[in-house]
Amino acid sequence: MIAPPPENAADLLAELAELGIRIEAHGDRLRFNPIDKATAELAGRMKLLKPELLVILAKRDELNQRIADQLDALIPYRTPDGRRGLVNPKYRNELDRLGLL
Repeated sequence: MIAPPPENAADLLAELAELGIRIEAHGDRLRFNPIDKATAELAGRMKLLKPELLVILAKRDELNQRIADQLDALIPYRTPDGRRGLVNPKYRNELDRLGLL
């Protein structure tokens, strides 16, 4: 039995992920890879849902950037026994007081 096509962009993104197809927004264009995995029917559904896909992908990219920025802000430290860790910058004074920086 063939599954019905997704009715919204979130379902389509889940289907693409399941098929191993990566999709990205480049301005107002969609790019997906590997191209050979996308059937004409699938490409047509991407085109039909393009505005919704662009919104979701923009939000995903924004969230990924926020996460990357937060990770970049973490402060590395090393415990006396040699273990390494990362901590929120608001705890810098505590790490300094403990001599872990």
